[in-house]
Amino acid sequence: MKRRLLSLSLASVIGTSGLFTTHSVFAAENLNQKINNKQQEISELQMNEKSLKATVAEINAKVENTNEKMKQTKAEIATTKQESEELKVKIAKTKKRIEERNELLEKRARAMQENGGSSYLDVLLGAESFGDFIDRAMAVTTIVNADQDIVNEQKKDKESLEKAEADLSKKLAKVEKDLKELEDMKVALQYQINDKNSILAKIKEEQKVASNELGELKGQAAKIAEQERAAAAKAAQAAKAAQEQARGTTSSDNSSYSAPPQSNNVTIHIGSGGIETAISVGSSIVGRSPYNWGGGRSASDIANRSFDCSSFVRWAYAEAGVNLGPISGTTTDSLVVQGRAVSASEMKRGDLVFFDTYKRNGHVGIYLGNGTFLNDNSSHGVSIDSMSNSYWRSTFKGVVRRVVE
Repeated sequence: MKRRLLSLSLASVIGTSGLFTTHSVFAAENLNQKINNKQQEISELQMNEKSLKATVAEINAKVENTNEKMKQTKAEIATTKQESEELKVKIAKTKKRIEERNELLEKRARAMQENGGSSYLDVLLGAESFGDFIDRAMAVTTIVNADQDIVNEQKKDKESLEKAEADLSKKLAKVEKDLKELEDMKVALQYQINDKNSILAKIKEEQKVASNELGELKGQAAKIAEQERAAAAKAAQAAKAAQEQARGTTSSDNSSYSAPPQSNNVTIHIGSGGIETAISVGSSIVGRSPYNWGGGRSASDIANRSFDCSSFVRWAYAEAGVNLGPISGTTTDSLVVQGRAVSASEMKRGDLVFFDTYKRNGHVGIYLGNGTFLNDNSSHGVSIDSMSNSYWRSTFKGVVRRVVE
């Protein structure tokens, strides 16, 4: 009988220990998988950070190069304006020479009239003798040649001035156009730098969170290992006691397991006048809401009007009674599948427009019409921008979603 009790006790101890060990193995395997996933996540974040830093360095180099070109162009403009001032002085001197020549021609004409003639022919016909005619013909020839030289000089000076003025005007227009293009390029590059720096800040924050979570997971793994050691020791002690006292001890380790929350599909409820209400609400904070990467996903952020691009769009439409998704789960990736796709040529006021900034469809705004859109960007916060701006024009690839009919 004792032998039977001993066998039953040992079976009970071994069975209970086996149940705990099996659960511990599953828990440990689950934790190890989570640790591996978290380490992979941190590794990917570090790679993304390194890549973004390299991209920012390249953009900064382009900005420096653009600044140098702008400096050179401004110097060229200054030189051209100085040449323009010098040309004005030259023009004044040339005009003075032209006036002096005109006065000389007028004096000769007056002298001719005083001598009894209104033209060179009259002068010749007024000769009193053949010798006088020869003298007058030689004088007229000399005067005519001199007048022709003056006329040629006048023509040459005028042509020279006209050409110099045209060349200088053309040169100034070109360098001013070059400067405008460089200034637009610098604005576009600054948009890119601001976007990349915002992403870098978010990646660093995610790395910090992931590192803390990894530490917690490793702590849980260490705790499970300790529990396994304690359970093994307890089982050994129980088995020994059962052998000695021919009675078993039972132990149980009940642990609860909660299934992961299931995601719910979000249905958009379109309200009457939703477009104009959303635009009105969003426009009310233009210039008064700085950009906050990852913001707008808590009651505090919303109360303080602290958004990023996707949370701003979601909030504006939510205020109009249009649900574009949960507060915490709204991203450009979630918004780009809302509503229905329309072509860029058919987009209208209230449609969502997407831009390929740091990634495909990485930025979103609300189209207002006339080539403008309402958005929250890292350079100006909540603002109204033109889609013809060189940066937005280059990043808009025609992705448009209509969320309100």
